[in-house]
Amino acid sequence: MSYMPLATILIVLVVGAAMTLAVLFYAQQRGHFDNLTSEAYVIFDDDEPVGEPQDQLFDDPADEPQDSSDSRA
Repeated sequence: MSYMPLATILIVLVVGAAMTLAVLFYAQQRGHFDNLTSEAYVIFDDDEPVGEPQDQLFDDPADEPQDSSDSRA
């Protein structure tokens, strides 16, 4: 039995992990991960401020009128 296919897969995994770590280290050194939260607020403006949901998919149960006559008595 030959271990060549297993060795090839292992080498590909190790080289891929090394390349990924090298790219991440390079990006960290160049400052690409600095102040990530500032870009998160670009989509908000005066029409849709931060923290106020504008889109409602479901009705709020608190807005429905309460029926005092319950038929399950």
